[in-house]
Amino acid sequence: MVLIKETSKIHGHVVHNTQSLAGYEQWIDLVKDKTDTTIYRGQRKDYPLLPNICRDGQLKSLLIKERELLTQFKTKAARCLQVVPKNDSDWLVVAQHHGLHTRLIDWTYDPYAALWFALEGSNKSGSRPEVWVMNPLKKDVMQKLGSSKPFSGERTRVFKSSFSIPRLVAQKSCFVLFKHVENSRKGFVALERNQQLRKRIERVRIQNHAVPQIMKQLKAMGYDRNMLFPDIDKIAKSVLIQVLKQ
Repeated sequence: MVLIKETSKIHGHVVHNTQSLAGYEQWIDLVKDKTDTTIYRGQRKDYPLLPNICRDGQLKSLLIKERELLTQFKTKAARCLQVVPKNDSDWLVVAQHHGLHTRLIDWTYDPYAALWFALEGSNKSGSRPEVWVMNPLKKDVMQKLGSSKPFSGERTRVFKSSFSIPRLVAQKSCFVLFKHVENSRKGFVALERNQQLRKRIERVRIQNHAVPQIMKQLKAMGYDRNMLFPDIDKIAKSVLIQVLKQ
């Protein structure tokens, strides 16, 4: 049974549509490559695949502001961490997950986590949930973070953080670290326009009317906010309520 439909090609990558979890799983099987890595990213709308540092709109001072943001974050956040990152790539990961604007965007090795992120909150007006897949080659993946220089990389690359934050572990996270391109309109080139990577990415769009049913199925599989955003305070509260009700 055909549960997904190819609708178009945009910037050289394929766009599919589906309206069921079974269709999504069929898409997963279709897009898996024989490379060492397959990663996914869920989005509530068809935003360009660009880092959030681009949102600040200060292109001329972007690099200065970017370095200053990380420098101040490292200085002030170190006392809040039980383990301090040993390299700037991991510092960017910590900063990204706590809301600082960086040149990273989040991906995951887990296609169901990506689907949850695409659908969660997508009942809002104007939503158009979608999941991207990327099959980077070995040369597209950073191997040694300790010697990496995230602000002077030669190309946009994928990496997995060596820093073990519970949220990263739960979400099976990895990241794309963007190379700054001086003559680009946003300071960085979106992945769907990247000469090296755009042919290695595809996406599937999920029909809005199917969202409630798929979310129900994901919850039955264990995918919900508590699973993807582990919070020991919430766990203590839920255990307390559960036990005291007995």
